[in-house]
Amino acid sequence: MPVLSMNSEMYHNAVKKSDKPVLVEFWAPWCTYCRRLAPALAQTAAQYQDTLCIGQINIDEEPALAEKEKIELVPTLLLYHHGKLLGSTVAPESKAQLDAFLKTALHEHQTPQNATDHIYDMIIIGGGPGGYTAALYAARTGLDVILLEKLSAGGQMALTEQIDNYPGFDEGIDGFLLSEKMRKGAEHFGAKTHLAQALSCTLSGEIKSVQTSEGVLKCKTIVLATGASPRELGIAGEKELAGHGVHYCAACDGMFYRNKKTVVIGGGNSAAADALLLSHLCKQVTIIHRRDTLRATKIYHKPLMTAANVDFFWNCTPTEFLHGEQTNTIRLRNTQTGEQSTLDCDGIFVSIGRKPSTELVKGQLTLDPAGYIMADETTRTNIPGVFAVGDVRAKAVRQIVTAVADGAQAIHYAEEYLADIL
Repeated sequence: MPVLSMNSEMYHNAVKKSDKPVLVEFWAPWCTYCRRLAPALAQTAAQYQDTLCIGQINIDEEPALAEKEKIELVPTLLLYHHGKLLGSTVAPESKAQLDAFLKTALHEHQTPQNATDHIYDMIIIGGGPGGYTAALYAARTGLDVILLEKLSAGGQMALTEQIDNYPGFDEGIDGFLLSEKMRKGAEHFGAKTHLAQALSCTLSGEIKSVQTSEGVLKCKTIVLATGASPRELGIAGEKELAGHGVHYCAACDGMFYRNKKTVVIGGGNSAAADALLLSHLCKQVTIIHRRDTLRATKIYHKPLMTAANVDFFWNCTPTEFLHGEQTNTIRLRNTQTGEQSTLDCDGIFVSIGRKPSTELVKGQLTLDPAGYIMADETTRTNIPGVFAVGDVRAKAVRQIVTAVADGAQAIHYAEEYLADIL
């Protein structure tokens, strides 16, 4: 059964009258994370077609219903049975997390899956541009390859509304659309995508294994394309307000602050891009930076400096986030004088860089001091048959084009490795 598009009347009828449990996603067409969740939701609908009804409510078309159900963030998923709310979840980070929510709320128990005897030529962990380029090149060379992705194609790229620096698109391209094109291109040549979360890896030896949320997979080579995630400030109040006034992706959550006052913390390219996006939505955008000038590339400086609704707090660092009745408050410390001050706003966007997703390989692969996987331009790591591509690899420049280049390089050297062990 497909995911149903619901209006308010259909929602109330389904919740009250359906014999099956009903899972309803409150979403919005401007929410990039909602688009990323869509493939996992569709797969869940097929998986539970006989036991679960799944529908969607567009909050832009049903604002009164969204307000009544107290929907503060999208995507929010509510699970009902016979009119009773069994549970809710906000922005699940993987299909495995969505499955775990459903199994817990429905009191189901997952049947353990045994390791398969099938041995793939290659397992790719991560469905960003590096991962899907590797999948494309591997499939075209005839390798038996499967790609593991916890949610949907694209990684951080899928959260970018407009990409202007990827060759071949003279007017730019939406990040989610580019992600889907990369996925379809790889699958066209036979690459398989498996929506499951990698939980642990055994990298040594000729036959390697990956424990996933849906069982164990074995392979001869592994390509790690796990990317990097937003770096947190680590200050008081941050965790408590995450998703409720503190955010890490302006493209995802900026629309919640239309015509409101927002703050961007950081001075690099990600902070500048977030501030520029928010300047088109928000009444006021304030950039807080610990230095006296932006570190972002020059292309961002002029539009930010000339925007009438953008101002700057230089030489300042946040020390605490506080939540008030109407607004959020940031406690600030001047890095030069030590002077303390406060700033009130509606929303806070933390844009201070990223941290590599290397939890799977710590203790097995050599990492640099910042936690990135040590691999040179060949993408080979310290363990034969294991390759690192994209943002998770230690390198000077992290862009979509460099991730794509890594993916192609990895397959060249993986073929060499496979030829040697046969």
